[in-house]
Amino acid sequence: MNNNRFWMTWLLAASAMIMVCVAETTTDGEAKGEAPATPKEAPATPKQESVITADKIEFDNKEGVILFDKNVLVNDEQFIMRSDRLIVFMEGTNDVDQIMAIGNVSLTNENRSARCEKAVYTRKDGQIVMTGNDAQLEQLGDKAGAVSGKRIAIWLNDERVEVSPGRVVLPPGTFKGVDKKLIP
Repeated sequence: MNNNRFWMTWLLAASAMIMVCVAETTTDGEAKGEAPATPKEAPATPKQESVITADKIEFDNKEGVILFDKNVLVNDEQFIMRSDRLIVFMEGTNDVDQIMAIGNVSLTNENRSARCEKAVYTRKDGQIVMTGNDAQLEQLGDKAGAVSGKRIAIWLNDERVEVSPGRVVLPPGTFKGVDKKLIP
């Protein structure tokens, strides 16, 4: 059914956007720059359904836009995302062109969290741009650290991140065990 294909495409694109923001860690516990667009060992069938709720959901098939408005919650087995509004722009009937989360955007999983005022995933560029006065990506747990700025751009295919203006907070002991002095 066309509607089912549409939702599967949308959920995959949303998952790609959000997985980058809440990147997985490598098997040795070290954080990567960002997560790949798809998990390395994706299960054949999801263990849990992805559920999207909002106070109001509007579909405009003619314009190719879906609007999730007020108290948006995306509950997926890999992440949880909250925002005031989520807009999905379609190219044709089944291809996601762009996904935009607006207002109090927060993304979490067991290893990472991200927050910003606006997050935009553009498929053709393979890019996510997080903006706001304090857009932030944060590693949770023992190796806690964070990067923040007004604009965080993440290129999925290049495994590259640009923060401007940026601030990095490293966990205590990051430079412990360095043989040479960092500043002579």
